[in-house]
Amino acid sequence: MVDSVYRTRSLGVAAEGLPDQYADGRAARVWQLYIGDTRSRTAEYRSWLLALLRQHRCRSVLDVACGTGVDSIMLLEEGFQVTSVDASDKMLKYALKERWERRKEEQFDRWVIEEANWLTLEQDLEKPGDGFDAVICLGNSFAHLPDFKGDQSDHKLALRNIASMVRPGGVLVIDHRNYDHILATGCAPPGKNIYYKVGGCSPAPSRCPLP
Repeated sequence: MVDSVYRTRSLGVAAEGLPDQYADGRAARVWQLYIGDTRSRTAEYRSWLLALLRQHRCRSVLDVACGTGVDSIMLLEEGFQVTSVDASDKMLKYALKERWERRKEEQFDRWVIEEANWLTLEQDLEKPGDGFDAVICLGNSFAHLPDFKGDQSDHKLALRNIASMVRPGGVLVIDHRNYDHILATGCAPPGKNIYYKVGGCSPAPSRCPLP
């Protein structure tokens, strides 16, 4: 089934008659269950990301695939000014709920959350001045953009739009997991892994770390 989530900004109704896999909210609920304890998950790569952002003196951060808000929340708690966008309103409702529940905290009260599409990002989101100090696209999100035309033109457009949000000299972070290796072996490739404590295979598939 084709996922056209990046072609719609409506309330769960896909463009061109194609289904939005996030429309019923199931993916968002499953994602919340999958990531489990968000503090435990983020602890594994918090130091790497924070060190990178602070090294480049970043203050304002745009999370272009915030989903339910896991990474954005981590950065807010560390004092960054965060703008979070996602193409799925069903994912965003979890971020909006968190903002409301923590609205008495200054960082959360100033948290900007918008629905936006990578393919029309420049029209969907107003860029502050020269752009954000940093733009992040984590959680293997970019891999979910379909190649409808078969020439990766949508991917190139999305990358241009995402990069256009970074100020000159700023930081752009996009993670992309090695699906070929995962499909061939059933687990992540060995080596350094910023998301989890270990890399490579694990005896039980359910415990196999993702890159």
